Amino acid sequence: MRNRILVCLFLVFVPLTTIWSQVQVKGSVVDKRKAGLEHIRVFFLLEKDTLVVETDKKGQFTIELAPAKYGMIAQFDADNEFRKNVQIPDALSHTLEPIVFDLEIIDGVVIKTTKENLNGLDRIPPIDLQKLPSTRGVEGILVLTQAGVNSNNELTSNYNVRGGNYDENLVYVDGFLINRPFLTRSGQQEGMSFINSALVQDIYFSSGGFQSMYGDKLSSVLDIRYRKPDSLRVSAMASLLGVEAHIEDKVGKHDRFQYLFGARYRANGYLLNSLPTKGNYNPIFWDAQAVTNYTINEHWSWTMLGHVSSNKYQFAPQTSKTDFGTANQAYAFNIYFEGQEVTQFLTSTVGTSLNYSSKKYEGRTFFTYFRSDERETFDILGEYYINELETDPSKESFGDSIAVLGVGGFLNHARNKLNADIISIYHDGIVHFTPKNKNAQHELKVGAGIQIDHFVDQLSEWKLIDSAGYSQVDNQTAEVDLYETIKSNLQLDNQRYSAYVQDHWEWKKERRNIPVSKTFEVTDSLGKIHEHVVRDTIELGRSSLTLDYGLRGTYTTFNSDGFVTPRMTLSYFPVKYVYQNGRFVRRGIRYRVSSGLYYQPPFYREFRTFDGQINPGVKSQKSAHFVLGMDYSFFMWKRESPFKFSAEAYYKYLWDVNPYEVDNVRTRYFANNNAVGYATGLDLNLNGEFVPGLMSFFKLGLLSTKEDIKDDYYYNYYNAAGEKIIFGYSEDQKVVDSVRVNPGYIRRPTDQHVTVGVLFQDHMPGVEQLTCQVGITYGSRLPYGPPDHSRYKDTLTMKSYFRVDMGMSYDILYRKPGKTRNFLKKMESAIISFEVFNLLGVNNVLSKQWIQDVSGKYYSIPNYLTQRRFNLKLIVRF
Repeated sequence: MRNRILVCLFLVFVPLTTIWSQVQVKGSVVDKRKAGLEHIRVFFLLEKDTLVVETDKKGQFTIELAPAKYGMIAQFDADNEFRKNVQIPDALSHTLEPIVFDLEIIDGVVIKTTKENLNGLDRIPPIDLQKLPSTRGVEGILVLTQAGVNSNNELTSNYNVRGGNYDENLVYVDGFLINRPFLTRSGQQEGMSFINSALVQDIYFSSGGFQSMYGDKLSSVLDIRYRKPDSLRVSAMASLLGVEAHIEDKVGKHDRFQYLFGARYRANGYLLNSLPTKGNYNPIFWDAQAVTNYTINEHWSWTMLGHVSSNKYQFAPQTSKTDFGTANQAYAFNIYFEGQEVTQFLTSTVGTSLNYSSKKYEGRTFFTYFRSDERETFDILGEYYINELETDPSKESFGDSIAVLGVGGFLNHARNKLNADIISIYHDGIVHFTPKNKNAQHELKVGAGIQIDHFVDQLSEWKLIDSAGYSQVDNQTAEVDLYETIKSNLQLDNQRYSAYVQDHWEWKKERRNIPVSKTFEVTDSLGKIHEHVVRDTIELGRSSLTLDYGLRGTYTTFNSDGFVTPRMTLSYFPVKYVYQNGRFVRRGIRYRVSSGLYYQPPFYREFRTFDGQINPGVKSQKSAHFVLGMDYSFFMWKRESPFKFSAEAYYKYLWDVNPYEVDNVRTRYFANNNAVGYATGLDLNLNGEFVPGLMSFFKLGLLSTKEDIKDDYYYNYYNAAGEKIIFGYSEDQKVVDSVRVNPGYIRRPTDQHVTVGVLFQDHMPGVEQLTCQVGITYGSRLPYGPPDHSRYKDTLTMKSYFRVDMGMSYDILYRKPGKTRNFLKKMESAIISFEVFNLLGVNNVLSKQWIQDVSGKYYSIPNYLTQRRFNLKLIVRF
């Protein structure tokens, strides 16, 4: 009898404990106005189990969960998703913080304010920037993930877009226009990007066809948005290349004051020691920046941005050895150096904006001041010789020198100083209208500004090359002939006035009771295939059509150049549904067409000629953009988040082009608007969670860009036998006839026909704290030619660029859902990363150095980029 009572008590007690262990969890899903959103499914993920609940008409939900740590996911549509880890305590009930989507619903119309698209710029899906194995900073993400964005130099944060050069890209940080140093001639000198990756919240980018509100550049816009602090956060990172730290918080009464502060220190000597030129590298770069925001009242706020950076590059070269040629004709180029180079850039940026916001009008008034103090000094003496190498493997001297083809020397000297002061004042405003049609949205963007430029440039630079056919000390004047001499004292003062108006319309068309269906093929136990159809009815769906059109006007005083440029973008969002996880959800599709005129007024470098003078007659470079694109979101592999495929075809016609040459990262202009050109191509992008929880990217870019310099020509000379004379090679070099040749269209310096980028992330199954990041960059051959400023000779091609970087990251504080951490609870993560730069050890070529031997024959010597390097990095976040 006693045993029966115990069994009954046990049978009753076990179910009761199971019930008592469940926690009643309440929550809500709301829009930005705190209005509830109905029919939103909320998922709670615990290891292999998934629990789901749907919100009611008030946007509220209730679910019973066991005490544990869950991954919570809520999705409004393909573009609006909420993800967060939540801890359910051991209690009778628990109320979660509201899930807030950055959109609002007014009279049944969804007004999206999500940051997936900002002012016509697309948002790059969020990734952990600090974990990625890259030496380029935030700009390196563009090279890996955005088709049409290229860079063949891992030492620079510069990039070119769709055939443009480094100077054709706009960069904004929280609305402030960013400038960079002007004298940089190599990636080694450049230092760090302005953008601090530890502070970044969102990255928006456009490769062309952007709105009138953005400034006067030919190629692209990068708009960076820093975080808006909601609590105290601290992070620090240390690696073999440097250290950095940041802190953010909101303080004061009602948390009105928010601040972000970041500081970085970097010493690239370890990385630069992998270059072919050996010597004493001592590059020291540091910067600090702060962003503050003070909320005055419900309408007014005040933002401040401050940044200071110091780039000091010291280099004393010693030796350099380069092997080049072919398997049948191999050479070795050796240089012995004396002297050193010291380059210093001290830049500072101060900006402030007064912001106003109401239902009818939003406005921001900006003031920025940029100061750059740049010094470039070097005296480099190089003595070189060129050897021919034995290429017959059967000989004992295989690979050794068998002949000296040339001996010479060069001396490079510079004492250059540049001071730049740039002041900008501009206002951006948005007027919100209330159309009579409730399914329409209308807003008008207006703005105006002035920029004042002041440059003082002292140039003292010359180059001596002592080899056959160059310097002769026994000439009639008994003077040494220098290969290149630049001596000048320049000053440029310019004012630039600009204004724009941009009108935005959006129309939505309602469709009710939309029938949808999905057909599956089901195999029964006998192996027979049956069709199974799932049908449903969507109560309400809306397609939308948006139109952005505007005008931008600019006038510059130095060259008395003014223009007005129209721009337009038309986008269509159809209503399409896809069956996913047991329900029909809207599929994100967008079709768009953009066109407009984009003029770029000359800045300081565009005015400066090769001999160091100023040509005030240089006018704006001009282009017409035609862009046709589409975005397509789709589901596969049972992922909660959709994959996204984007494609854009474009054509840009260019006129009044200012031709240029690229030497490392320095762009040297001809200072003459004497060319026309074009750029055309196709950009393809694919991103999504190929591995659950980790975003990966694939891109492919196809490009052709050429230009025709109007007044260039050359002569082909022929001997008595009718043979074309190649001076230095032909036996009979007596000219008896000549033919004038007009080169026509030639490849531009950035004409890279094929580019591929991959950023792939993965983690080890069962060990989610161990992740791997791989970045792959490929760029096909670029054109080059001899250094005589004759563009029609740039018909040679460099070696293709190919680079693989890999990183392995391990979070030592990671805990699986449902488990708690007993120590260091306030630390968010502590990540150790091991990185390998240039994993395959590819000898990528940056540029060519031209050397002449005693017979007058020229050799193009490749300048190689960095070799394989290892890096160890520690990231700590609180």
